Amino acid sequence: MDSIKNSFKSRIKNLMTRNKQLDSQIKDDDSTAEKSALKDEKDKNNDELRQVRCQRFQQEQFNEDVAYIKQCCQYLQRLGLVKSSHQFSREFLNKSQHYLSMIICENRKPSPNTIYNLIQNLSQVYDMFMDYDNKQSINRTLLQMMDKGNALITKRILECYRVYNGINHRIS
Repeated sequence: MDSIKNSFKSRIKNLMTRNKQLDSQIKDDDSTAEKSALKDEKDKNNDELRQVRCQRFQQEQFNEDVAYIKQCCQYLQRLGLVKSSHQFSREFLNKSQHYLSMIICENRKPSPNTIYNLIQNLSQVYDMFMDYDNKQSINRTLLQMMDKGNALITKRILECYRVYNGINHRIS
């Protein structure tokens, strides 16, 4: 994963360096035709820069979503509610038994609906543990997991809204 992150960083740095070079060439150049060509190149460069930044964000979002789902799976395994990622995928994500493995191997982002299913199933586990003596620590962790899942869904929806409406700033 670090190599992917570094490649994004390096590509962004190269594009920004090239933009600075183009800016200085545009200032120094007197010819209108050359300035126009340099500005066109800078526009293409800026488009590529936006695409790379978007790809980097998508990669970061993928990592965050998958890490959240894996964390939930591991916690439920520690509680003894699921024995494997296959069982977790079926019973808590409401997907096929290979779903978790597939999204990890294929670098796919889980859908907001999948995260929503997980939150709903965690809510049922939360209700189940209300009757146990050691419920506070378990339920506190479950609440934190549900809150994080809701935050991920909200972030994804806001990002879709931003893209749909052409808003250029990223939502953190």
